[in-house]
Amino acid sequence: MKNKEITVSKEANGKIQYLTEILPEIPTNTILYKKLTGLGATYGELKAHRNSIIIEPNKPVISGKCKDPKHGKDNLFGVFDGVYADDIVAYMERSIKQNKYFKILTTPESFHKVQEAFEEMDMDIRYNSFLLFDECHKIVKDSGFRPDITLPMDLFFECEQKALVSATPIEFTDPRFEEQKFQTITIKPTFDYVKGMNLHATNNLLQAAKEVFAGLKGNCFVFCNSTDTIYSLMQQLDLLDESAVFCSEKSVEKLKGLKFENVSDIWDKDIMRRYNWLTSRFYNAVDIELEEKPTILLLTDCYFADYTAFDPNTDTIQCVGRFRNGVSSIHHISNTNRNFMVRSKEELKGRISCWKDVYDMLQNYYDYATTVSAKDAYGTVLTSLPYAEMLDEKGRTKYFKIDNYINTELVKGYYNCPDNLHEAYKNCDAFTINNYSILDYKL
Repeated sequence: MKNKEITVSKEANGKIQYLTEILPEIPTNTILYKKLTGLGATYGELKAHRNSIIIEPNKPVISGKCKDPKHGKDNLFGVFDGVYADDIVAYMERSIKQNKYFKILTTPESFHKVQEAFEEMDMDIRYNSFLLFDECHKIVKDSGFRPDITLPMDLFFECEQKALVSATPIEFTDPRFEEQKFQTITIKPTFDYVKGMNLHATNNLLQAAKEVFAGLKGNCFVFCNSTDTIYSLMQQLDLLDESAVFCSEKSVEKLKGLKFENVSDIWDKDIMRRYNWLTSRFYNAVDIELEEKPTILLLTDCYFADYTAFDPNTDTIQCVGRFRNGVSSIHHISNTNRNFMVRSKEELKGRISCWKDVYDMLQNYYDYATTVSAKDAYGTVLTSLPYAEMLDEKGRTKYFKIDNYINTELVKGYYNCPDNLHEAYKNCDAFTINNYSILDYKL
């Protein structure tokens, strides 16, 4: 895949160039690697003189952009749960009458409703709009537990005008990128953008959090992808009255059931407290605009909630990037787990190749089975094989699921021991380690 570099500069007053100043429009068949969050890739597309459909990771991102005064005249329309094809049709008819461009923002799961609306309008989505997949690393990151995130991708590759964008893209193995001659455009800063990180490895997350929290001043934003862990820590650290939680709709109901009321499924500055806890729903794309520079904390529990692990190359960068006015300090508190295997990317690819060989061999036995009982026996084993998870209902390879497996296992390896996590941060060009401490306690 061809790669092109474009430099971005910082002015004397500290203002960083907007993407539109160096790249007026994102070209088709492009993966835009912008390196820095907040450069205005979606802003530029929403201002572009063309019909746009932007796929965003979740509802809070869409709600935030639709309410943003910067886009008050840009004819934005959000599509998610509770919005239907008829609503989109009405918006499209209104836009045509007013001679305005379509600016549709949708979740991946609601994309089919946009398709239905275009069909009702007798318009071919493949030729009528620019399709932009924002925060495209989420296609890989989320496909393990959120299979519908890849639903738009088949149509995406059929579209004439299309691109993907992220500050933290993950390598894609889907051959269609090469077949359609996609290019990558890397936005290269001409200034130092590295941020300081304080890494605290521990054998007791509660005690380490208590110790680190005690030394902090001002407002804190605590990222942790487990509402159970969040509630437990708020309770045990006696922070319930000083906390706000931002999480999914389902988790909002769960916390309210525990009599915790200061909780929301969208970012709401009005309910902020000193300690503001956010789940993965708020790791990406949400703009948190504050006058102050808060303290950022990341909490990982490898034993009770391994999905709270942060990938230094994606998750950590994204969390820190939510704050448009910057942050005062960053802390990652984490335990580690020796049961997490350490494997290289090459080893993981070899593992998948072996799984495929076994699957293909058994598929051959299944195809040539001469009795119903034999076919049934082979079929039962086939569906239980690891490689079966890498195939869709038509038997086609799910490349994003393979990418997800490789990425997940690589990240787990970082959490095998404190030194591995330290090394992962050292190898990430977005951070430098200011302080590395091992907080061990008697258990």
